[in-house]
Amino acid sequence: MPNTLVVGGGLAGLATAAALRNIANIDAVHVVEKMCDTLANESAGAAIQLGPNAFKALEAIGGGKTFVEKIYEAGSVLEETLILLPGAADGTVTPTASIPNTAKAETGYPIVLVRWGVLRKLLGELLPEESLSFGTGSEIVGYAFSDDDDDDDKDNGNNNMNNNVEPVDKEGKKVAVDGSSFSSSQLIIGADGLHSVFRERVQTNTMTVPVPEKDSEQSVSSSSLKDMKRVNIKAVVPVELKELGVPFTKEGATFAQFSPQLAGFAGPAGKGHTYWAISVADDEESGSKFLSFINDDDGYKAASKKLLLEKLEASSSSDGVDRKWIISLVERTDSNAIWINRSLEAPVKETDSFVSKDARVVLVGDAAHAMNSSFGQSASFAFEDAATLALLLKENNENDNGSSRKNNSNKINNNDVAKALQDYSDKRTGRCMEIQRRSEERAAKAMRGEEELEDVS
Repeated sequence: MPNTLVVGGGLAGLATAAALRNIANIDAVHVVEKMCDTLANESAGAAIQLGPNAFKALEAIGGGKTFVEKIYEAGSVLEETLILLPGAADGTVTPTASIPNTAKAETGYPIVLVRWGVLRKLLGELLPEESLSFGTGSEIVGYAFSDDDDDDDKDNGNNNMNNNVEPVDKEGKKVAVDGSSFSSSQLIIGADGLHSVFRERVQTNTMTVPVPEKDSEQSVSSSSLKDMKRVNIKAVVPVELKELGVPFTKEGATFAQFSPQLAGFAGPAGKGHTYWAISVADDEESGSKFLSFINDDDGYKAASKKLLLEKLEASSSSDGVDRKWIISLVERTDSNAIWINRSLEAPVKETDSFVSKDARVVLVGDAAHAMNSSFGQSASFAFEDAATLALLLKENNENDNGSSRKNNSNKINNNDVAKALQDYSDKRTGRCMEIQRRSEERAAKAMRGEEELEDVS
């Protein structure tokens, strides 16, 4: 029976589950994901950039270099970034400024762009199939202490890690996890992404959502997100970037183009695939937002693709920036493969914690620190979270047992677990605050055309 429940089967959730098993030697881990999409769908999502910090963590999570080498093979190693400058006088070739990626020479680990669905599949392969449940848990908004605990455990108070907790819905009722023998756990990992319900539980020190007044509607999603005043549109298209001709024929190169209101990016994301992303800033004077209403409806995505192409053409006409390259990529993209989202951040403050006061919920990934995408560090920091948490729990286990052997009960040890979790929070909050600050500064510079490459990994 699982005694650690991971809520969220994205990259952060899968990586944390694998880290707990492979690093902390905790076998009793179960992942629940509300989306029905399975790990076999490699076309899910867009693409992820990974740097040396990600690969250091993934090497530990995946049990060695063999795992990270699979990611290298599945993705594209990036050698340099080419900044596209205003067109040449004859309009035939777009001049570029080259910024080399020195990560591999300096750290031994490259920078890689890989499709999100492919990376998710590789992480899922680190876990037993029976430890994963998809299409379940959408009702989860909080947790409660289990009624199944022994009376002796209850008498010791809720801070006793032997008092199990179970996920509950907005009415406080236990949520059954389909396809699993799971009933309750000692620890819940909140890996439920940007609109995390567990972030709200931790920040407000509540176990469940407050009961709304009669006949009123109340959202259970977090309201602690900062709008970065931009909309991001991205996709992976099954074409080789070199098909666009010079200068896009250069192997291992990504391309970026910046203007005050619109930024574009493209790069290779594994053999036969190209990733592109466009960021459109809100109008500073009017406050109007491009694609202000966002949903996942197929018809909406088709209409949005049309509006995006019109926006790119109109912007080129008004500012004189040649965007034929990114227009070509958007035109070749199936509208259903396009992802659209507001640029939102979950700001981390000095007083914040990634762990609930009762030490029953731990936040990882975007649930803990959703950040600006300008440094491409969102997934990398999620993997840092996973490895750091697992290493601290392993150290706690070793201190308790005098060795790295597993508990016979497959439970997280009671002694000092709360301290290990708080150490995790302390280590992560400071680093996340710093990268969030620098990411926001970099994004602002990029939108002003003052781009510079800085390795923060």
